[in-house]
Amino acid sequence: MTTQQIIGQNTTSGCEWPDSGTKNPQRAEKLCSPLPPGGRYVRFEVCWSLLVLTIRGQTRVYRTESWRQRLLTGSGFSLMSLLLGPWGIPWGLIGTVWAIWVNLTGGIDCTAEVLATTSSTADSASTFSGQPPAANTASF
Repeated sequence: MTTQQIIGQNTTSGCEWPDSGTKNPQRAEKLCSPLPPGGRYVRFEVCWSLLVLTIRGQTRVYRTESWRQRLLTGSGFSLMSLLLGPWGIPWGLIGTVWAIWVNLTGGIDCTAEVLATTSSTADSASTFSGQPPAANTASF
């Protein structure tokens, strides 16, 4: 499997790869490159509301290299949630406060899931040659 084929797959923990294989191959390569010390793969919370309808969701996976980058990226999503989130009664206020808290504390860490996905895919890609396995000729 190539990096572009992996990007659209979901993991079981809710942390999913962004679908950037066809749109931005450089982003896929950046996601698969080694992380520097202190780097993480994170998702941020967003909240939108309109009277009795409140929608909470998570962003795509972001590769961050420091806590400052996580804080700045999370601040943008917190501002969006603050402007669009508190208008639903009662869950809009609750969802907005939750989204702001998660975003300002660094987001939802998906590093383990992303690294597990890339390492298992790299292992399977290196062992698969496209040829059927040879017949076992060893006798016991």
